[in-house]
Amino acid sequence: MKRALTYLVVLVMGPALFALSGVVPLLSAGNLVVVALHGLAAIGLSLIMGLGGQISLGHAAFYGVGAYTSAILTGRGVAPVVAMLAGMVLAGVLAAIVGRIVLRIRGHFLAMATLAFGLIFFFTVRAWDALTGGNAGLGGIPDLALGPLILDNDRNVFFVTWAILVLGLVLAGNLVDSRQGRAVMAMGQSEVAATSSGVDLVRSKVIVFSVGAVYAAVAGSLYAHWVNYISPEAFDLLASVRFLVIASIGGLGSMLGAPVGSLVIVIITELTRTVVPMFVPGATGSYEVTLYGIALVAVLVLSRDGITGAFRRFDVTKIRTPAGNP
Repeated sequence: MKRALTYLVVLVMGPALFALSGVVPLLSAGNLVVVALHGLAAIGLSLIMGLGGQISLGHAAFYGVGAYTSAILTGRGVAPVVAMLAGMVLAGVLAAIVGRIVLRIRGHFLAMATLAFGLIFFFTVRAWDALTGGNAGLGGIPDLALGPLILDNDRNVFFVTWAILVLGLVLAGNLVDSRQGRAVMAMGQSEVAATSSGVDLVRSKVIVFSVGAVYAAVAGSLYAHWVNYISPEAFDLLASVRFLVIASIGGLGSMLGAPVGSLVIVIITELTRTVVPMFVPGATGSYEVTLYGIALVAVLVLSRDGITGAFRRFDVTKIRTPAGNP
């Protein structure tokens, strides 16, 4: 019942946000598309880190796999939907291969390994001019079409992406409730206890890593068909850090964490780009990164479970009344 209510809240949250797009300056239709795209990718990272207890600093690489697969295949005449499915499969297979290699290690070594994977992807797409266009990127990516519905404007892209995000939450919930999901959850809580219970750690890690990668690939493919042009800078280390901050601020252990965290980060980004030039004339650069760090530290100090975790712990029945009062 509680999970169904969460799905309903997220479902209603989309149209409510879009209704505010013409009222709240920071919530333009384009910014809301970014909220949906990054929220979808962050669901995958939440599964990897929140459910599986694994660290990933290369999530943007799988976001890029989806985007570049769509761009390359549609440039060769493949239908956008087919290209998106191919990106999902490629990301899942690549994650399984990488996972088999790097997920045998733990802690900061795992963090460095996933970071290295993200950097390898970034420099590969920059250097492979013949396939990826190198630093110049790839353009002419067609709009995504779902039957008669053509996603050629921010409104259509947002609502379709938000619908996919809600579907992603439902599928994630089903995974958590499944036998394999319970095994992954046990692994995330204690690998020693999970092993003693007969859980295959490597298999569980690879599964959750691959599923998380598929979420990122879907978001990346949607991104490519939305902007109609991609370049390596969209999938660099900063993008991976942004996904990490989104998932952490929203709450790794909550279904609502990804979309809430994504909304907060987009607001911070746009607020920084608007406010900083008022006080620093001619200011350029990614000043929002500084606020990402401040926001992350503040949230983790006040609530290690993120924003949604803080609301979950608030219970009016636990508020004490003064002595002598009923």
